[in-house]
Amino acid sequence: MGLNDEINNVVKWDVPSVSSDDSLRTVIQKMVDNKVTAVLIKSGDDVLGVATDMDILNSIDNAADLDETKSAQMMTACEMITNEEVQSPCVQLDPTISVEMALGVMARAGVHHLMVSGDGKSVGMVSIQDLLSLVVS
Repeated sequence: MGLNDEINNVVKWDVPSVSSDDSLRTVIQKMVDNKVTAVLIKSGDDVLGVATDMDILNSIDNAADLDETKSAQMMTACEMITNEEVQSPCVQLDPTISVEMALGVMARAGVHHLMVSGDGKSVGMVSIQDLLSLVVS
């Protein structure tokens, strides 16, 4: 295994999620309960974005109320990446790309988590730790 492996070897397809109306406290509890550093934010079956540990730290640092702040207010929104600068890209990749390419995307986007598109509407996630585990195995 190594940099040329496909990322699908470590994609987590059962990604914890919360509703866009759930509180920041609920997001934190979901992360703690599932021992993860990111959760999907959904409205029904639609993925609106991702909330990461850094989003939580930034929210707390900006004095967000744990019970009044909604997950949709603190998440990294999924935006279409175009030629224009995107303030908060939510990167989504195909599961067949290589570990090396995925790490490059993470570096350029400044993120530690990537959403991975599956068959149909399924969405998975891979973290930098997941990818680095393939590099050293």
